[in-house]
Amino acid sequence: MPMFRDYITDSGQVAISATGLSAPLLYFSMPATADGNLFKVKVSCEAGAATPTVPTSSSLLFTFNTVTGTKAGGSAVTPNPVGPVTLASNITTSSGSTAITGLTQTTERWAATIPFSPGSFAGDDDPNTGEEIYLVASGQLAFFVTVPAGPGFGSNLFARVVTWHSE
Repeated sequence: MPMFRDYITDSGQVAISATGLSAPLLYFSMPATADGNLFKVKVSCEAGAATPTVPTSSSLLFTFNTVTGTKAGGSAVTPNPVGPVTLASNITTSSGSTAITGLTQTTERWAATIPFSPGSFAGDDDPNTGEEIYLVASGQLAFFVTVPAGPGFGSNLFARVVTWHSE
């Protein structure tokens, strides 16, 4: 039996449709009776089915922040167990593939910048570095992406967040 239950959560493709700070890409809500640790994150920029229009000389800033407010919208995402664990996750997650509203971004807990180009990604490939992000009981956190205003946001481009967490 493992010491912890590990899960992988994928936001799926979330459209990049404006410059500035996005609506949440992936939302986490912890119940009062459970906490966890986010120990690996992978963010990427992807193209949709049609040919994308890509801004030149631009980057995307992904952040993971504590949020306040009351979440509305979003698409339910089920964290998938990794390994022999079959128990469902206690943490509720939602994807911004359907707009998530009602939240205010506060304390930044993690950040990464990647080129604004299909196929670019950043990943924390060394779990157990002591840099895990604590997911506090009764907490709310969300991933966001910031798109610079200068070059614009192109077309047919998507952001994705994949996380690994333990409970």
